Amino acid sequence: MTRRDRIALYGRLGLILMAFAVIGGVVAEPLLRPLWSSRLTVANNSPR
Repeated sequence: MTRRDRIALYGRLGLILMAFAVIGGVVAEPLLRPLWSSRLTVANNSPR
């Protein structure tokens, strides 16, 4: 296997892994949103 073939193979594997990561993030985002959301509310009562 030449160096060029190895780079092409690793590039393809990297793209496949990246695609799975993006799809997993899109699927997991609605499930994890309650964990990320802050329960702290900040109010600003500055005079106008």
